[in-house]
Amino acid sequence: MVSQDASSILKGVVVVDLTRYVSGSYATMLLSSLGATVIKVEPPGVGDPYRGQGTASVAGESALFVGLNTGKRSLAIDIKSSDGREILERLIARADIFAENARPGSLAVLGLDYETLSLRYPSLVYLSVSAYGVEGPRADKGGFDLTLQAASGLMSVTGTEGGEPMKVGVPVLDIGSAVCGVLGTLAALIGRQSSAQGSHVTSSLFEFGLASLASVATTISITGDVPQPLGSHSPSFAPYGAFRTKSGYGVLAGAGNESLWQKLCSAVDRQDLVSDERFLTNADRVLHRDALTNELEAALAQDTAETWVRRLEDCGVPAELVSSVTDVLKSADVSALGMLQTLALAGEPYPCVAPPFSVGERPQYSVAAPRLGQHSREVLVDIGVSDLDIERLVAAGVVGVES
Repeated sequence: MVSQDASSILKGVVVVDLTRYVSGSYATMLLSSLGATVIKVEPPGVGDPYRGQGTASVAGESALFVGLNTGKRSLAIDIKSSDGREILERLIARADIFAENARPGSLAVLGLDYETLSLRYPSLVYLSVSAYGVEGPRADKGGFDLTLQAASGLMSVTGTEGGEPMKVGVPVLDIGSAVCGVLGTLAALIGRQSSAQGSHVTSSLFEFGLASLASVATTISITGDVPQPLGSHSPSFAPYGAFRTKSGYGVLAGAGNESLWQKLCSAVDRQDLVSDERFLTNADRVLHRDALTNELEAALAQDTAETWVRRLEDCGVPAELVSSVTDVLKSADVSALGMLQTLALAGEPYPCVAPPFSVGERPQYSVAAPRLGQHSREVLVDIGVSDLDIERLVAAGVVGVES
C-alpha cells in the first residue's frame, strides 16, 4: 500500500496568514509543511516585526523571521486602505483558513473578526492564537511568552529552590499554543467535510501553560500544597533530576518504581540506601530529597558523567548527559529523525527545524522563507488583478513588491 506524501496532505488548502511574531507564525508554518498554500499578508515597507529583530541574519533577513516563516508566500499590502481591503477580501473569499494572533477584538474595526467574516464566508476556518484566550477578564490583553510564563504559573515552579523567578529557556508557550492551534484547525477542516461549516479555532499561551501544569494542578487540589521551584528535581518523585558528578551534570530517573530505585542503589554501590529509614518509600525520599541528593552526589563524584550514564543504562536506570543545543543539533538522533532541513534564501543556505511529527513520513517545507512582497505580483494575478492595476497599486504604496 502506497502511503500519502506527508507534504501534500493539505494540497489545495489556502491559508490567509495575518500572524506575526512566534505563536501564530509557527502555526501557519506547520500548515505549510503539510502542503497548504500559506499567503503571509504583511504591511509594505516593514513587514512582520520579526524581519528586523534579533542578532543573526540569513541573506539580510532576521534568523528569527526565517525560522518561523519558511514555506510561505509573502504578499505586502496595506489592509487599512480601501484598495488593500478589497484585495484581502478577494483572498479570503478563496481561502479555507484565516489565521491571526492579534489581541482578541482588535481586528473588528477592520471587519476582520470571526463574527463578521463568518457571516460572509460561513465555510471559513478562523484560527486565533492569543495571549490569554478569547474570554475572561484579561482576554483583550496582549502578552509575550515571558509574560505568560509568569501569568500561567509556569515560572513559579521553574528555577532553583529559594532562587529568583526563572523562565524556561525557549518560548515553550508560543510553540505549544501554535501546535494546539494547528490541532484545532485540522479538526475544524475534518468537521467541515460533513457540515460545510467553518469554525472559530482558538488557542492561547495561557491555556497551554495550564495544560503543561495538568498533573501539578490535580496534585494541588488533592493535597493543598503549593509547589515551589526545585531546580531540575521533581516535587513528586525522588531521585528524579540532575545530579553532579566528577565531570559535570547528568540526569537520572531512579524513581519510577521501587525496582528502579533498587537498581540505582546497586549501580552506585550504595545498597545501604535501600534500607535507610529516610528513603524507604518514594514519599520518604521526596520528604528527604536534599539528604538523598547529597548521598547520591557523594557516590557520583567518584566518576565522570559519561561513565555514570553508561553504567546506569546498563543497569536499566534511565539516565542522560545534559547536552548543549549545539551538540544536539549535530547528534545522530537528529540526523536519523530527519529533524533538520536545509533550505537556501538568496543562495545562502540555512537549517530549519522540521515539523515535530510524521504522517507516514516527516513533512518537508517546500520553499525558503519569503522576502517581503516577494509573491505580491503572482498572488494578485492569481486572484484576477490586472497588470495595469498592479502597477497602479504599487505606485500608490498599497502593494509592496520585493526590491
